[in-house]
Formats: sequence, C-alpha cells, structure tokens
Amino acid sequence: MIDIQRIFWNDDGTEKDLSVELNEWRSGSYTLPFVAADDRLYVACDLPFNHKYIEIDTANDQATSVSVETWYGNQWNAVVDLIDRTALSSASLAQSGIIEWKTDRLKGWDRELDSDDVSGVSKVGIYDMYWIRMSFSADLNVNTALKYIGNKFSSDSVLYDYYPDLSNTSLKEAFEAGKTTWDDQHFIASEMVIRDLKKRNIIISQNQILDYEKFKEPTIHKVAEIVYWALGRQFDDNRTKARAYYDEAINLKFFGVDLNRDGNQSDREKSTQTGYLRR
Repeated sequence: MIDIQRIFWNDDGTEKDLSVELNEWRSGSYTLPFVAADDRLYVACDLPFNHKYIEIDTANDQATSVSVETWYGNQWNAVVDLIDRTALSSASLAQSGIIEWKTDRLKGWDRELDSDDVSGVSKVGIYDMYWIRMSFSADLNVNTALKYIGNKFSSDSVLYDYYPDLSNTSLKEAFEAGKTTWDDQHFIASEMVIRDLKKRNIIISQNQILDYEKFKEPTIHKVAEIVYWALGRQFDDNRTKARAYYDEAINLKFFGVDLNRDGNQSDREKSTQTGYLRR
C-alpha cells in the first residue's frame, strides 16, 4: 500500500517519513508528540479521498481539535463538514476512529506532480499525489502514539449484533491464547473487501471508497467467515452461512464510490449502478 499512500510528519521543520510505520496495521506504533504551533501531519494518496481511519495505540488526553486542509491551487485550503470520530471529551485522537470531510464546493484537489511544490513536504520527493495536511489546535499528550492510518470498515460492537456467539471469551481463547478482540480480523476483512471490489472492477484504488458505511455489513460477514474457518471443521456450517451472507451483502446496487475521482460523492455517484454481476 505504500505506493498509493504516503504519510509524513513535519516536526518543527524536520520532515519525517512515517509511511512504513503507519501504512501497515501489523507493524508497531509511532509516538507523535505533536506541538500545535510547529508540527503538521501529511497524507498523500494516488486519488482524492474523503476520510481516513486512524488506529490509536496510546490515546491523547489533551483537549484539542483537528483541522484538515487539501492542497489545491498551490495553497492549503480548509475542508468543510469535518467529522472527527477519534474525539472523546474534547480531545482528538483519544480513541480509534474515522476522520472524514468534504472539500469546499468552490475548491477541490490538485494532483501535484512533485512534492517539492507542496508547502511543508518540499524535501520528500514524492510524485503525482493528492495531499492533505492535518493540524491540531493544541499540543497532544507527548505519549500519543498512532498505529495505523488507512481503512477499517467494521468493529466488534457491530460484529456482536450479527454474531453474538463471537463475543464469547472462550471462543476467542480457542482462536488464539490471550485474544480479547477481533481487531486483526476486522483489518484483514477490510483488506479482503477492497481486494474484492478491485477484482470486480468496482474500484482501482481504495481511496475511491467514499461511503464507507456501505461496506460495514459485508466486512462483518467476512470477519465471521475468517473466524469460523480458523476454528475448524466443526464450524463449517457457520462459515458457509457467513460466506453466503457476505456474497449477498457485497452485491450492492449502488456502491457509492468515486467514479469521477474528485474526492466528493455526487448525486450521480450515489445512484449510478456499477457493472457488477451476481455469482
């Protein structure tokens, strides 16, 4: 994924590449003692995008709010309709969640040929990408650590609504000693949903997924399928049913993906049927 998303932290003028640490949920975390006056976090992608899921390793507990800007017209422009699902008790990055936004209707995105021309990342040498810049209104806790920036469409709380048996502690222990959540399986299932959409020519990039809520139910069923498969033959019936539910849930009439690649969902994209066939 590193070829379609790059992540940088401008730490008081020092440009640090965090792409390896934060593009992969399986890797470790990165401590981000963000100073509001001096620091900025940059994300560059192959296509425009309207949200990112952020996995928190060590939560911020300092009151602060996030701002997001897109690179357009050779300058940074504030987004609108910003929703921060990482916020808790007035502290951004206090919990894992999605930050989403829309661009100003009079502005948008520019695909910058060379990051040398992008303010704040002029030394990194990245070509042909779309950029956002995140900043915070106050300093973060110096121990704040991020684990991953990308996609995650589902969570345990929703999984248990569909599959209450998967909340069983003994079942998790049978899957893996010391396991308390299905987080890894949610990440794997999200990757598999993205791969499925690419195989079926719905998207060419994960960044075209604008209405991520549409993929919550398919991902839930894919998580269940993964879990039941790993638990062995005695769960074959459960796995088969979960797969059938997945096939039905992913067979959407409208996928809500970015067909014109402008990072915003138009009325046409909300109601345009893609070339998808039932199996």
